[in-house]
Amino acid sequence: MNIIQPRLHLVIVTIITFFLLVILFCYRRKMLSGNKWLFYYGIIFLSIYFIVVSVATYQDISLQLALQKFDLNSDGFFSGNEITPQQSEVMQKFVSDTGRTFSVISGLLYAGIITIMISLGRVVVNILKSK
Repeated sequence: MNIIQPRLHLVIVTIITFFLLVILFCYRRKMLSGNKWLFYYGIIFLSIYFIVVSVATYQDISLQLALQKFDLNSDGFFSGNEITPQQSEVMQKFVSDTGRTFSVISGLLYAGIITIMISLGRVVVNILKSK
């Protein structure tokens, strides 16, 4: 276990989301001159999604690093004196967490729900201001 191998789908989605945020910021003047709320909602959605996926990537890497501490002979396998209760606990956290795997999908849902709630809140505020 010498090499840290984060899940590829997490890394790809994190990079794509980051570049989409950069592109939105580069074209913000053009976007703000048109429909500024579309720009704001895009930034909110992508920011929340980026946070969810990057935290999952960070957790994946940190669990792999914690697991590497128990591999004393650096062969990538745990045998004999390397298997301890602490190693078993870290291994259990690493192999049984499906949240990191599905964070790509759940991040879309979470970011979408929050963005929709913010947009509905804006509509309610506009209705209350007009009365």
